[in-house]
Amino acid sequence: MFGAVITTLLRVGLVTAMLMPATAAASGSWSSSPIAGMTTHVYAPSSTSPIGEGRALLIGLHGCVQTGANLRDQVPFDASAEATGTVIALPEVPMGGVIAACWDYYGANHDRSSRHDDDLLALVDALLADPALDIDPDQVYLAGLSSGAGEAAVMGCLAPDVFAGIGIAAGPAIGTSESQIAFVTTTAEQAGASCTSLAGAHASSFATQQVVVIAGTMDYTVAQDYARIHAEMFAALYGGLTSAPLDVTTLPGAMPQGTAEVYADDDGERITRVSMQGVGHAWPTGTGSGYDLYFVSPGGFDFAGYMLASFQANNRRVGAGASGADSGGDDASGSSDAGDADGTTDDGVGSLSGGDDGSGASDAAGAEGGLAGDDGSGCTCRADGGARPPLAFALLALAAGRRRRFHGTSSTLPIALRSCR
Repeated sequence: MFGAVITTLLRVGLVTAMLMPATAAASGSWSSSPIAGMTTHVYAPSSTSPIGEGRALLIGLHGCVQTGANLRDQVPFDASAEATGTVIALPEVPMGGVIAACWDYYGANHDRSSRHDDDLLALVDALLADPALDIDPDQVYLAGLSSGAGEAAVMGCLAPDVFAGIGIAAGPAIGTSESQIAFVTTTAEQAGASCTSLAGAHASSFATQQVVVIAGTMDYTVAQDYARIHAEMFAALYGGLTSAPLDVTTLPGAMPQGTAEVYADDDGERITRVSMQGVGHAWPTGTGSGYDLYFVSPGGFDFAGYMLASFQANNRRVGAGASGADSGGDDASGSSDAGDADGTTDDGVGSLSGGDDGSGASDAAGAEGGLAGDDGSGCTCRADGGARPPLAFALLALAAGRRRRFHGTSSTLPIALRSCR
């Protein structure tokens, strides 16, 4: 039900206008300025995240022969940003990229102080330090297309303590080169070994990270099977997951078609992999109107909207410790956290759904997630009583509905969220 409602609203473009209260503040706006040495296009929403404190952050990385401005102009980020209280940051690759505006994801020789890796960590630092943006470090996400997706995967491995969620659209696997994009040249095991090596002392933060991986059936630029490699690699790194089919027609978009699967554990979803019928090498918006332009497609589903809703509904860092990072981390992002060595306070990572008894009360597994209000809901309530866009609850309820179908149990996520303001 929620999936059909959201799909219809996204299709007619009335998401914010129909669901925002008449008294709500005006929508946010875009601005462009140099940040961490990169021209960065930033959308600051008028809303705040329905979980945690302040706003979430999604950094989006363009592909080769593409720009951040293309993503800004062609992808309807503003609707999902307002719905989920998420700051959108779209950097232009430094110095024009390695070749043809490509991000430097190539090979397995990455660290936090060189290539484009340190630039992105510096960007996170700068955005977190801006009080006007009010970004919650427990809700920092990174996604990309093509070489941007390859770089997002690298950063998800190199800095899992920084990035709570990773989105990979048509991205090559970890450790591959520019000559290996059209055919699969590695295995999930080989990519996983490289990923573990990149993570080093931060590998324990994989326990609270999420991933969405997508590919189009008409993509003949990057081998479509790399999506499977990514999903299987992260599933092995996260551990303890089982997979089940996901009905693509329930995803937000303009009648999306294809196949999908979700990897989950007892606390919820961790990985989603989608193969979109009829979509090429492009960032899908699911708007259903217009033509492919600058490697952005109106086909498929709303990649950004789905990703943000899923990441928020299944976030395990809010209320579980400082950003999931190791204590006093020596990373280039400047994150120095007070949690345990593994970046969490203990094994109570805190499910947003609370218990499964239908009451919204938090069970033993979800108890650590309850903060601030301590109302037994298991949700993180803001002390400032800030208004939440109704669409945020609908999107999160959609994610919860999928979780119910996956586990065959009754999720209390919408109840818990309704108790938060």
